[in-house]
Amino acid sequence: MKNPLLRGFGCWRPDRSLFILLFFSIVCYAGLQPLYAQQVSRVTGTVSDSTGTTLPGVNIVIEGEGNRGTTTDANGKFEISVNPQGRLVFSYIGYQTQHVAVAGKSVINVRLAPLSSNLNEVVVVGYQSQEKRKLLSSVATISGADINKRVGTNPLTLMQGKLPGLQVVQGSGEPGNEGIQLRVRGITTFSSVGNDPLVIVNGLPGNLTALNPNDIESISVLKDAASAAIYGSRGSNGVIVVKTKKGKAGFALQYNFNIGISKTARLPETISNSAEFMELSNEARKNSSLQPLYTQAQIDLYRNATDRVKYPNHNWLDDVFVTAYTKNHFLNLSGGTESTTYNVGFGITNQPGTMIGFEYQKYTVSVGLSSRLSKRVTFGTDLQMRYGNRKAPRSGGADIFLSTLAQSPLYPAQAADGRWIASAYPNEQRNKNPVAIAANDVRIRTLDYYAQGNMSLDIDIIDGLRWENRGGATYYSLKNNDFRPKIPMFFYNDMSPAGNLDVGAPGLSVRREDNVYGSLYSQLNFSKKFDNHNLTVLAGAQQEYNAYSELNAGRNAFPSNDLRELNAGPADGQSNSGAASEWALRSFYGSLNYDFKDKYLIGASIRYDGTSRLPSNTRWGTFYSASAAWRLTEEAFLKDVSWLNDLKIRASLGEVGNQNIVTDAGRAALTPYPYQPVLSLRNYAFGGAVSTGYSASTLVDPALKWESTRVFDIGVDISAFNNKLNITADWFNKYTYDILRTPLIPIWVGLNAPVINNGALRNRGVELNIEYKNRIGNDFSYNIGGNIQTYRNKVESYGVKEIGSNTIREEGRPLDQFYMYIWDGIFQNQAEIDNSPVQPVRPTPGDLKIKDVNGDGKIDPNDRTYVGGRYPSVQYSFNLAANWKGFDLSVQFYGSQGQKIYVSGWGAEPFRQGSVPTTDWRNRWTPENPSTTMPKIYVADGYAPVQNYASTYFLKDASFLRLRGAQLGYNVPVKLISKVGAKSLRVYVVGDNLFMFSKYPGLDPERVSVSGSYVTFPQIKTVTFGASVQF
Repeated sequence: MKNPLLRGFGCWRPDRSLFILLFFSIVCYAGLQPLYAQQVSRVTGTVSDSTGTTLPGVNIVIEGEGNRGTTTDANGKFEISVNPQGRLVFSYIGYQTQHVAVAGKSVINVRLAPLSSNLNEVVVVGYQSQEKRKLLSSVATISGADINKRVGTNPLTLMQGKLPGLQVVQGSGEPGNEGIQLRVRGITTFSSVGNDPLVIVNGLPGNLTALNPNDIESISVLKDAASAAIYGSRGSNGVIVVKTKKGKAGFALQYNFNIGISKTARLPETISNSAEFMELSNEARKNSSLQPLYTQAQIDLYRNATDRVKYPNHNWLDDVFVTAYTKNHFLNLSGGTESTTYNVGFGITNQPGTMIGFEYQKYTVSVGLSSRLSKRVTFGTDLQMRYGNRKAPRSGGADIFLSTLAQSPLYPAQAADGRWIASAYPNEQRNKNPVAIAANDVRIRTLDYYAQGNMSLDIDIIDGLRWENRGGATYYSLKNNDFRPKIPMFFYNDMSPAGNLDVGAPGLSVRREDNVYGSLYSQLNFSKKFDNHNLTVLAGAQQEYNAYSELNAGRNAFPSNDLRELNAGPADGQSNSGAASEWALRSFYGSLNYDFKDKYLIGASIRYDGTSRLPSNTRWGTFYSASAAWRLTEEAFLKDVSWLNDLKIRASLGEVGNQNIVTDAGRAALTPYPYQPVLSLRNYAFGGAVSTGYSASTLVDPALKWESTRVFDIGVDISAFNNKLNITADWFNKYTYDILRTPLIPIWVGLNAPVINNGALRNRGVELNIEYKNRIGNDFSYNIGGNIQTYRNKVESYGVKEIGSNTIREEGRPLDQFYMYIWDGIFQNQAEIDNSPVQPVRPTPGDLKIKDVNGDGKIDPNDRTYVGGRYPSVQYSFNLAANWKGFDLSVQFYGSQGQKIYVSGWGAEPFRQGSVPTTDWRNRWTPENPSTTMPKIYVADGYAPVQNYASTYFLKDASFLRLRGAQLGYNVPVKLISKVGAKSLRVYVVGDNLFMFSKYPGLDPERVSVSGSYVTFPQIKTVTFGASVQF
């Protein structure tokens, strides 16, 4: 039965269409003409400029065969082996790139014309492409070659610092679950999901993580309303447009293999001497008014032991953190005829974690086909598939790490006879044994399947008028298996039983998620030149549909740890649940671009969106943009400025919408209709018996409407010194109003809070990108570049302020600004306590001192104040690259300045659930060591004088600068490899995240959350060795 909420949307449901599309794509690929055997001939020639002067060091590559090629010598001469029907590409800094057909010739002489090397570059933007010099909007672009100067399994991590305006935060080093957050120009709204940018893959919404980085041709980031408004409600937080590689005539085969050696980038230094640990534990418990755990006799046994098997000084970090070896294979085949081309990529990744128990395998397939069916008709299809297999301890990377920290050095993970150890003595706190968890395969197995298939049909109706059609479907499936066995544990001191391994209630839980998304759009694209006038008009319509479902089931008390299927467990106490949702979006859109003499440029776009997520009377919204640019270098007064190649000033204004609504603990997939009452199953008394029925559990706002963002942008683009220097600068002002959010309501209401339109947020920022490239002599070329960006946000409308544990949401302040007590030192003696303002909890010497901000003589919530550092003040990146003969070198640095992180719990505080303190606590306050920076040691399980109130003592500087990537490569001369049939061979070594400069005392300052636990899966550093060969 059709969902009544989708009535009027006439949704095309792609469930079956996806499989038809996949089958059709495979048939098309299988029907390609056979690969042609390659004949090779030797071509020689000379390259010169327009005056006839020979040019040394000109890059010459064979089109469609990656980087295989050569360079001209000191006299401008070259020699190369190439297919007689192939094409050569000649490129040189400051000159036009030329594509020359070999056509059986043995001698080819080329003259390069001096012109811009990048102004004619084609940039993929909303539903179309534009030449870079005619761009009216703020767009950042990177090629696949630049992305792959680092080696990684996830394309998102490789984009960090590469594109101005795009913030990529990697919060974890866990394989296949890196915790990556993408933001385009900071935050726009109050919810995290509402700030996610739209990702477009080959024209339709897709998933960038499903791609192998080697399959990517280019990535563009649309940052302002002029570029993103054409996507309407989907583009409110920016758009990331991805283009995958396409085939070219001929045949090329490339194989790339690399192996990475990874270690944890940063670990805490913990107390690993058992006697010292026991003494610190007793001291902390005494300071916390608790009884000691260890007698002096026990401490002496460890201090004076000669048998270190029975009385060890065990460092659990050495058990849990290991060296990991990641292997990547990638095979690419491309080619075809002049009318039909194809590109096929296969990728395999095997990535174990640097923490035991974690591993990830990923398999990717990318297929692209383009065929000119006639002079005016072109058909194309793209298919991207990913299969992922991730295994991780059921409690996740953060829990495994904190469980490692929570083990004392008094005992190993496993006794000599194989029994697993819970703790040394029964009176100690017991925690999960991470080694036992990994060894007994107490892991969640997550299998995910992703497939996206697109088809296109383009018809040139008449010259200048093109009818473009795109259709595609995406299918995502996740299977999750969580088995919790019974593993007996023992106390190490006397090997007496200690219960079972703490992994939750023994049993099995399974989960299945399925999501199907489909999209169709059809558009007319008209382009015409009238003398000095250029006009492009676009008009189209699009339909989108999404369906999500989930199933959950579980059974307990399995009689065996070896049978891990639901049917192997008893039916008593079994559980099950499920849910489903769907939504649809219908859109009509258009754009216009006009320029006069390439000098004065204007553009406009409009989109009319209707969403099933909003009530029928407010579901349609209109979004627009207008932009203009002036290329001053086309004016007569700048024509004679020879060093200035291009100077363009541009401005844009527009408005986009947002329909990303989250009301169910962040699970947007299950709550697409917040204007409809949510019914919950409830029991009630009726007729003297308990009956079951449904009643509303959530308040609703029937007048809910679009959240909207208005963006104003001013930018300048400069190209100078024969296009060697390129500068782009932007200033923007984003204002979001009618923000969709859930307010706080009194508990006595008895229902959950509704989603309402309430709040406004302003975000301003500046971005600067600079690149300089040059050549010295015949053999050496280099480029230097960098970008810097700074953003400031302010809540302009919110209503009643909301105060959290250490943040505040209030009008006139940055969103969720830090709000807490000010740490004012350490109490050194009782006299100082007596002469200080009354603290919330009676302190003793060595405790934290809190500042009396309002001067009333007592410390209470009125002394909390605003503290800066919630967001980075500046984020930046700079890179260096050089080529000398066959060698190439590239280095990238990435940094963030001004942000702070509130850190507490395991690792930051001592003895949390018995956890081992870090070596910093050797500098703690004691009567003999009156420290002013660290309090006396305590048990962090509720020590009120320190933990009862959030203070700046826990706020740490998270500024950092890291060497994000460094690569050294060498292209082996063709004459050395041609005998084995290879056209090129490149060997390389890549270092990733090799070192970092930071005062941050924790694991890594780069993290998604700025508040919470010290621990997560640590970032990794990797050295990769690899080779790429082409045939």
